[in-house]
Amino acid sequence: MASRQLKKRFFGLACVCFSFVLVAHLLLRIDLNRAAMILQRANWAWLAAALAATCCIPFCTVFRWIGVLRAQENLKFGYTSALRAVLMANVLNSFLPSKAGDGAKAVYLRKQGGLSRGIGTVILERAVDFSILGVLGILGYFISGAVWGLWTGAVLLGSMMALFGCMLFLPFHKLPLPPKVHEKLKALLGVFKSWVKKPGAVLQTVVGSLCSWSIAGFLVCCLASALNTGLSWGYAYGVFPLAILAGLVPVTLSGIGTRDSAFVLLLASKMPMEEATLVGLGYTLFAYWLLSLISLPVVLWEITAFFRNDKPKEERDDPATGK
Repeated sequence: MASRQLKKRFFGLACVCFSFVLVAHLLLRIDLNRAAMILQRANWAWLAAALAATCCIPFCTVFRWIGVLRAQENLKFGYTSALRAVLMANVLNSFLPSKAGDGAKAVYLRKQGGLSRGIGTVILERAVDFSILGVLGILGYFISGAVWGLWTGAVLLGSMMALFGCMLFLPFHKLPLPPKVHEKLKALLGVFKSWVKKPGAVLQTVVGSLCSWSIAGFLVCCLASALNTGLSWGYAYGVFPLAILAGLVPVTLSGIGTRDSAFVLLLASKMPMEEATLVGLGYTLFAYWLLSLISLPVVLWEITAFFRNDKPKEERDDPATGK
């Protein structure tokens, strides 16, 4: 156990260092004085639009996840609770590789349907989300001409389709596994099977994913417009899924560095290096760090509530009323 914890810490430290190196490399390649001038001349109306788009992301995420939850039997989980779980995940996703913070949503469902079932809803939601991103990556190839976007999108979409096929059709109950593993697998498979049987839930999840990624694309467009790059919105929507795919590779802190480098690589042919770098770093700033700051008050409230409820009953009672 100690060895496993040491490996996790070493991997986390390596991700932080790699992110730092990549970002430093990007900044060293540009004229920082010119970058500062570009920021001074930025169109604040478009930056305000980028902020508004960022604020909409959690609600689309909740709508997408609720689509999965509504298909599950005997699972009562309100919109407010789902929003708190998503906001908690947003904060964690800023510090963990490859959207690992989404595991916080599974923990929220532990009391309502069990941890295995909660993990199943998160896996299903991400599988739908990655499938949509894979489709957008393939479409992005036809707009931007980036061949690696075609291949990565096809691999991602194919992998998610294989996952759905395994979950829905493989006879896992026949495998010689321990009873506890069978029980957890049954809960996980039940999430997928319940979802595909309800077209309304499927539609809601897919629409929520499309809305979420559309807002992400709009955010890139706002940043490009704010910096007066002259980038066409069609090209922006064509390349942003490819940069997001690069950021999903779990080798950096929350995709910082890999995603930004991909943005620079894809945009450098359409604008100077300074603008391309600012768009890439700007996306990380708005879609991750700013989103985390927006979510942070709810997280602090949750932590305070946890410690308050964790106190002995006599410490929580009102000494004046005894209640």
